[in-house]
Amino acid sequence: MPNRSSMPSPRQDAPASVLHITDTHLFAKRDGRLLGMNTYDSLTAVLADAAQSAPDAALATGDLAQDGAAEAYAHLTEALAAFAAACAAPPPVYWLPGNHDAPPVMRAALVKPPLRPEREAIIGNWQVILLDSTVPGEVGGRLSDAELARLDASLAAQADRPALVCLHHNPVSVNAQWMDSIGLANADAFFETLDRWASVRAVLWGHVHQEIDIERRGVRLMASPSTCIQFRPQTAQFGIDQRAPGYRRLWLYPDGRLETRVFRVESFAGRADAEATGY
Repeated sequence: MPNRSSMPSPRQDAPASVLHITDTHLFAKRDGRLLGMNTYDSLTAVLADAAQSAPDAALATGDLAQDGAAEAYAHLTEALAAFAAACAAPPPVYWLPGNHDAPPVMRAALVKPPLRPEREAIIGNWQVILLDSTVPGEVGGRLSDAELARLDASLAAQADRPALVCLHHNPVSVNAQWMDSIGLANADAFFETLDRWASVRAVLWGHVHQEIDIERRGVRLMASPSTCIQFRPQTAQFGIDQRAPGYRRLWLYPDGRLETRVFRVESFAGRADAEATGY
């Protein structure tokens, strides 16, 4: 599998525009529902909204399928191809797995444009690194020694570029006991690696189905809403938030500055079962 991809830089002082989608939870059947919400319909609504801004690239950070079925990834490919066609210039879509995914199936299925297989990309002047935090058979995450070594080596190789590091599992507490218990188990080792490199400007993840934007030692730490159901924030036990499906846009400036905003697709009528106690 190719390791690094490069794309044309925007104007020298202009930012690269990046779309972040996560936790699409697609099923083998296109009419599959997660806690009452049709996840294919919510994804296509999100992508239709996001296409209006014509991003330069997109990142999809795991739990792209709910059941790990090849058909679910075919639906994802179809939806992303329509999204790319609606953009002025088709953006590449880089992806990584989440705990609901089946990585071997993903690698075989997610091969058609606009999807890209690389685990690292140069977007504008930024280095973007995609990590696999999944553990087979586990809901929580852990970065293997090999992934941590790859992260360190990648940052060393591009130390003159600002870096955005992406993974699925939350590497910090989100003040929700049930979610923190299934976050990144070796977050200390992850941050120990990041702390060695001044080039790291931001970390981006999924998994938590909610918006987070905080800072640690000058590094922006961000999670984005799911394209389908949302989790109630800061609760000890699982709960559903009735906020609309959403996505994040990031503007990555050549000098390392970053701007970002979360968008919600309020026009999408579907909502999850508010009484659900798990999924």
